Amino acid sequence: MGSENSSRRGRTIASAAAALLLAGGITTIGLGLHAEPPGADGATASNAPAVAASGAVTSSAPPPSTDPVTAPPLRPSAAVPPAPDAALPASVPVRVEVPAIGVDAAVTPLGKQANGEVQTPSGEPGSPAGWYQDSPTPGQTGSAVILGHVNSTTSDIGLFYRLHELTAGQNITVTRADHTAAVFTVDRVDIYHKSAFPTVEVYQNADRPEVRLITCGGYDPASREYLDNTVVYAHLTSSHPA
Repeated sequence: MGSENSSRRGRTIASAAAALLLAGGITTIGLGLHAEPPGADGATASNAPAVAASGAVTSSAPPPSTDPVTAPPLRPSAAVPPAPDAALPASVPVRVEVPAIGVDAAVTPLGKQANGEVQTPSGEPGSPAGWYQDSPTPGQTGSAVILGHVNSTTSDIGLFYRLHELTAGQNITVTRADHTAAVFTVDRVDIYHKSAFPTVEVYQNADRPEVRLITCGGYDPASREYLDNTVVYAHLTSSHPA
């Protein structure tokens, strides 16, 4: 199938995905893991993740500051987007690399839970990122969505712990199963309170190949929950053999 047909199909799938998420009341993504408070010896009493009723997952280990006041959204990059025919055919992602924040990890497909909420990756240390398989594959026209935890079940440092540090112009490389590497340039980083998470803006199809990297942020020690989501917006600028 040609890249034009693949791109059209990607746009249709992601638009449907956004509609389903809205219909199911999905307004946040839980990517921070919960652990019991540490004991006197500093050890955690439990490493098992616990999902809150809202679908968010919480943690007792504070992440880096993601306060919107101290880490405001960045301006879009001035980089010129690729021509529409630069979109790639469908191919599932197998690896994501973000050199600026030390990310180099496998990617696994994610679906939806029985209640319609988006699944999240495993919270164990060294776990992969997760590609939401109802979004386009990275490099197709549309908005590919990749999720990662801000912490792990045993540490306050997870795969996307430093995601909020990304700045416009930095690169994200996604290696695909067809042995191509899709290179994306960061446009901006936005931080949303979970009660006001813009599901349509994040999940709706772009008219060019884009990727969204998403994690939790805004840790609240009082509730031991993450109150925000950090979203990185980036667009395809090149591709090459992997």
